[in-house]
Amino acid sequence: MLFIIIGIILIVVIGGLVIWLKLPSTRGNLGENAVAKMLSQFDGTTFNDYIVVDEFNKSHQIDHIYVGKQGVFVIETKNYSGDIYGGAEQKEWTQVLAGGNVKNIFYNPIKQNATHAYHIKSLLPKSVWVNSCVVFVQGNIAHIHADNVFTIRGLQNRIATSTDTLSNAEIENIVGALTRNNATDISKREHIKSIHETQRQIAQNICPRCNAPLVLRKGKYGDFYGCSNYPKCKFTKDI
Repeated sequence: MLFIIIGIILIVVIGGLVIWLKLPSTRGNLGENAVAKMLSQFDGTTFNDYIVVDEFNKSHQIDHIYVGKQGVFVIETKNYSGDIYGGAEQKEWTQVLAGGNVKNIFYNPIKQNATHAYHIKSLLPKSVWVNSCVVFVQGNIAHIHADNVFTIRGLQNRIATSTDTLSNAEIENIVGALTRNNATDISKREHIKSIHETQRQIAQNICPRCNAPLVLRKGKYGDFYGCSNYPKCKFTKDI
């Protein structure tokens, strides 16, 4: 009888662990922890789960910001399984699972992180270049056509070989600015509300970065909506 009870307990515990590991929030946290561990190997300063509030009182959560002699890197982490298909200019990317039987659509993380980089750059001196990087923890980037998407090892090499050398004084100034503007008191509920507000603005053709109207433009690959504050603001939206 005791063995049966122990067996039932083990089944419940293992089943609960499997369910927990499959939760998007769990996968996201595990992925971010892996990237944070890699960044900790460098001598610079890393901010994890950084939140910045823009001039319109909207919050933006950024997975990682690394500041060191190699430069400033704003990093978006994705821990998606399966095959990922996407290009730099596409609005949406596709996750393919179960041998092609399951397809999930998600917003282009390059565009997502470009907005993060925009807001971080607004906190820093104009002379400071901000590198926007997306890392897929599981390394499944073979079908992604973009220059600034990496595996963890690829991101590590990108930072290590960077030529955007910053002086100690510049690093101290940047870290100070980011520390002062880290909105650690923003609640999860407030941040989710801010995300919904951003989505509403985009749907109504309002730039989520600078609140200017989005106007119809013609480009190399067809028509699109672009910010009327271009070139100061380069936000775009597909039709």
